[in-house]
Amino acid sequence: MTQGKERFIILKKIKYSEADLILHALSPQGEKLSFIARGALRSKKRFGGGVLEPTHFVSFTFKQSEQGQLNVLQEATLINDFPGIRTDYDRLELALHVLECVSKVSQEGDKNSEFLYNLLGNTLKAIETTQDPLVLKMHFYLKFLLQQGVVQAEPWMAPFLKANLADSNQLLSQRQIVDEELRNVEAMVRHYIEHAML
Repeated sequence: MTQGKERFIILKKIKYSEADLILHALSPQGEKLSFIARGALRSKKRFGGGVLEPTHFVSFTFKQSEQGQLNVLQEATLINDFPGIRTDYDRLELALHVLECVSKVSQEGDKNSEFLYNLLGNTLKAIETTQDPLVLKMHFYLKFLLQQGVVQAEPWMAPFLKANLADSNQLLSQRQIVDEELRNVEAMVRHYIEHAML
């Protein structure tokens, strides 16, 4: 086993046995990796302070395993826990939904999806300061669908596709379009992520 050290965004946490956790996390290359954190629920020294939570931006030291095996997490350091996400329910719900979308399409072994990592990180940052979670949700959806090759850009999408996620609050004037189109776009996203793994 070789040693690895990398930054990740945690996508998912699953309790495994009495004290272990299995984690899915996204690398800066957009690759999804799986880790086992042995004794994580007992060890405050290596994994203390709620560091291993979904949405957290972390640095992992780990033993790299063979293909198809779980990497063994040795140490985790918190870089950013995006505290603004947890200030209200709508923000947290949006953050967890964005994680689900990215988790469904990211793949082990795919090292050419930096855009997915950047999209996720920028969206989590934007959730902290968004004035309207629904406008940000539309902003994320359209960038996500376009990057995945699911939609062709239409004229009404232009303001969303041109603006950076960090500037999402400048799209509040598009709220009427959001009200009209969000349901259709959300249905497209749900259909796509349900079938992405087939």
